[in-house]
Amino acid sequence: MFLWLHIRRRAGHYKKTCADIRSKLLEAKEPEFAKGTKIVFTWLLDGPSCRPNAMSVFPGLIAVNAEWAARLVLVDDDEVRNCFRFTLGHEMTHQAGDFSFWDIAGRDKKFVNWVSEVHADYGGALTACDGSIDDAVRALLYKSKEWKKDKDYLGHPSWHRRADYLRKGCFDRALVCRIAEDAGCKNSALIERVAMFYEPITLGGSGSCLETDK
Repeated sequence: MFLWLHIRRRAGHYKKTCADIRSKLLEAKEPEFAKGTKIVFTWLLDGPSCRPNAMSVFPGLIAVNAEWAARLVLVDDDEVRNCFRFTLGHEMTHQAGDFSFWDIAGRDKKFVNWVSEVHADYGGALTACDGSIDDAVRALLYKSKEWKKDKDYLGHPSWHRRADYLRKGCFDRALVCRIAEDAGCKNSALIERVAMFYEPITLGGSGSCLETDK
């Protein structure tokens, strides 16, 4: 009920009428690339927030907040659909397995978190955007508009920094080392373990990932 109320409340903001809510949400949560993944729209994730968000709950389940539901019903343009697909691909990549690291703070933790997010961005681009760097970057920049200040956090780099990492087109050891430098991590043993953990990902015909770190 709260999900539908949120959509109807946001209809006034977008100056749109609510129509075919159920069918639009059903279509949105059944993309071809996400077969085997259950996608649930729920008001319980973020409540009345007007910032679109999704979260990996556990393998095979992604929770999507009410604002995403509202935009998919009321706006449903190319930007919204592209960003939503990318978001699902991003969360699915997290579910496939991130590097485990149990420190709760510090530069080492920041580095591991940043690599996990950037790897999920690459996985999202590959899974949901057919490997298109442009579409993935568009999705990140769409999300960046929701924040008054685009800055780095312990949990993830800024949206524009993530877009810059994506433009490299290749998730590999060189990118992991670049992220370590940007995050201020000097733990060479940890950097090597992280670099060895993830398989390379190439996007948009950008070439081989077998480059050496400079």
